[in-house]
Amino acid sequence: MKRVPPRAPMKNGFDRIGPFHPYVAFGAILLLDLAAAILIFLALAWVADRIEETFWPGGTDWVQFDL
Repeated sequence: MKRVPPRAPMKNGFDRIGPFHPYVAFGAILLLDLAAAILIFLALAWVADRIEETFWPGGTDWVQFDL
């Protein structure tokens, strides 16, 4: 099987990531990290809401977690 020669780096020194420009790949990774951070924050807020409802039931909820 014939090996494909490597591509030369781009003018700015970055290597392409598949068919994408490196900034597109970096942006996708940034969005994925942001989505993961938001999910972690929502999980912590949900747990804190459940704990708060255990100790002080009723009252006004700032965040609604109706399932």
